Amino acid sequence: MSDEGGDETAGSCRLSPAEAAPLDSEAILGEILLRLPPQPSSLPRVSIVSKLWGSLVTSAAFHRRFRAHHREPPILGVYGKSSGDIVFTSVLGPPDRIPAERFALPVSADDFFDCWNLLGCRHGRVLAFNRVRLELRVFHPVSGDLRSVALPREFNVAGYGHGFSTSGAVLCAAGDDDPGHVHGGCHSSPFKVVLVGTFHGNQRPAIARVYSSETGLWGDLVSTRGPCGGFFGGHPGILIGNAIYWWLHGFDIDILEFNLDSQRLAVIKRLPIAGAEIRRANMRIIRAEDGDVGIVIYMYPSFHMWDHKVSCHGGAKWVLRKTVNLQNIIGLPPSTNAPIVAIVAYAEDTHEIFFRENAMTLRFFSLQRRVVCYRITLKRGWKTG
Repeated sequence: MSDEGGDETAGSCRLSPAEAAPLDSEAILGEILLRLPPQPSSLPRVSIVSKLWGSLVTSAAFHRRFRAHHREPPILGVYGKSSGDIVFTSVLGPPDRIPAERFALPVSADDFFDCWNLLGCRHGRVLAFNRVRLELRVFHPVSGDLRSVALPREFNVAGYGHGFSTSGAVLCAAGDDDPGHVHGGCHSSPFKVVLVGTFHGNQRPAIARVYSSETGLWGDLVSTRGPCGGFFGGHPGILIGNAIYWWLHGFDIDILEFNLDSQRLAVIKRLPIAGAEIRRANMRIIRAEDGDVGIVIYMYPSFHMWDHKVSCHGGAKWVLRKTVNLQNIIGLPPSTNAPIVAIVAYAEDTHEIFFRENAMTLRFFSLQRRVVCYRITLKRGWKTG
């Protein structure tokens, strides 16, 4: 083989600049980085590789594509009460763990009675309520945005005394049917607050009003058709489809439903449980398998999941869908030495149950994958509700 032929062979193996350095192509690089896991440390870590990588992953356009690609933001942590304060606990390990002070709720209490109660978290926002100041606070931890909302006059709890029970929920104003919107990355988008109230032990209807950050106004007063004498036991409202659901405690255990589309407030009765049999901390409203409302109940050593079924004739009943034995998953000891397990939260987007195995350990269980995830150490005195 001649030297000339050898040169031709070598020349045919040479790559064009685009082929030789594909990571220098912003289009190709963007498609690769788009598939990074949506953890807090992912983009900051790759941003220091080079100026090209840094300018790409810090651009607003890439952030929009990144959120749209992953759709559901990761769960960063949970909020609860510790020594009377609302505190944040990260559920992620290093290097993604968020320090508690980074997401601390910027509210203060003037005295023992001037306390803030946590009503819930959703779509990247936290909702807190102060019954002394008659005020709500809506906090976006990532951006630091904090809004104050005065309660409407119907919810003046001071005028009703302790017989009036209040709860609420915050949610993004954009619906789930908006294909261009990703919840959790919408700190600049408008939001809604649904406020509900009941007159405990009183034969009066439950009431509700909806606040819009777009108008800065509360909507019309809505009430149940009949009396509703239950009270809210500290559990947050759960968004399922186009409705929000709250536990109602009292002589019976019912569920209060507020339909966001029809603005209808109703009570779901005849739950498959008796109040004396189940600890309040061991039940949660969840999304059922068909997308309707369901409940999960912990009775040692198992989770029991029930679905609410409505027939074509309007009749409703509860159906036991699944029982998951935790003894087989995390090795709970015999009932004589059983730890006090308490459900502390339910994540709507990921369909996960957070439960406290003992005073200082938090785990979470995927209702879809039947997997118990890692442990989280809690601060002493930590609780939800």
